[in-house]
Amino acid sequence: MQEVVGISEYRSNQLSDNSVPVAPIAPLWDRGEVIGAAVLAVAGIAWFGWAQQDPPAPWVPYLFAGSVISALLLVALVVLLVRRLTTTGSPMADPRVRRRYWLTVAVEVVLIVVGNLLLAAVGHPAYVAAWTLFVVGVHFIPLGRVFHARGLALTGVVAALVAVAAACLGLAGTVAPSAAAGAGAGVVFIGYAGWVLGRGRRPVRSGDAR
Repeated sequence: MQEVVGISEYRSNQLSDNSVPVAPIAPLWDRGEVIGAAVLAVAGIAWFGWAQQDPPAPWVPYLFAGSVISALLLVALVVLLVRRLTTTGSPMADPRVRRRYWLTVAVEVVLIVVGNLLLAAVGHPAYVAAWTLFVVGVHFIPLGRVFHARGLALTGVVAALVAVAAACLGLAGTVAPSAAAGAGAGVVFIGYAGWVLGRGRRPVRSGDAR
């Protein structure tokens, strides 16, 4: 009797195991997030460079280190794309998404140019970096909705707040707005790039990794 029960349990377990095929697990990142993070890694290099326009002397080595970290993150993100460790397809394949994206970018560029010209005209070119960062941050908010990326929208909010803080520091005479905006933006952007690199890993069946 026990032998019959044992055989029955063995067949049941064998059937259960065979009913769910086991496939190897491979790491996979979201392609859209990786591309966006790579763009922000490049932006991090640029903003850390802008911060060196007139920074406090103790900031210089940290700004250089920020540029190096941005570059390393960029390399890591590009490797993911080259090795095809990302999902396939892109939201930009949707004409509506493309239209909203380019409209948002166009508004961003116009606001940056007009704002910077006005700042120069009224004799406050020192605040160009703060204004530029503010517009860049704000434009990430609608883009986050377009691409269904809450992390990008949150990054935009933080960047806009950093821009306001940089302008306030400039008005108070504490630090040059370009240094505050550049350093703050660099930290925010490499933060997002690092977050994507860390969270983007998803367990998927090897057949889905293309």
